[in-house]
Amino acid sequence: MKTEQEKLQGHFEKQREYQARAIARQREKQADPAWRAEQYEKQRIRQNKYIERAKTKPSGRGLKGRTPRAAERSIMDKIGSLPCIACYVHGVVNENATLHHINGRTADGAHAYVLSLCDCHHQHAAPPAVRAIYPWLVPVHADGTCGGKAAFEALNGTQEHLYSLCLEMIA
Repeated sequence: MKTEQEKLQGHFEKQREYQARAIARQREKQADPAWRAEQYEKQRIRQNKYIERAKTKPSGRGLKGRTPRAAERSIMDKIGSLPCIACYVHGVVNENATLHHINGRTADGAHAYVLSLCDCHHQHAAPPAVRAIYPWLVPVHADGTCGGKAAFEALNGTQEHLYSLCLEMIA
């Protein structure tokens, strides 16, 4: 009668044999040119499907529009290095600013017409206590009932006027 250790040893040997046979079958399959060609074709089809999905998939908010051209990138970089232009008009220098596209990001030449705006002038309304001290601190993109293009321009000047100030500052 076999001991427990001999049974265990026999079990391990069977496992090794099974693994060796499986590896040999896999290597044989991978060496077959027809199988390899079929795998390459499947990979090509998957890549094409991925590319098509990426083309038709709606882009995220940050990726909307086309890539800026070199001249637009130059203007964007220069204006982006300025402080918030709306704060600057009111005598406050706020270096923490992002770019706001005046005509959106998809129009022709859209990346050349940008403003350097702080978060409170661009996207998110300042808290009511802060707006009580600085009533001109409203976002150009409405945040709930606060801000919007009309309110922003009434308090800070038109976007075109602010853009001309930006151009004067970078010149």
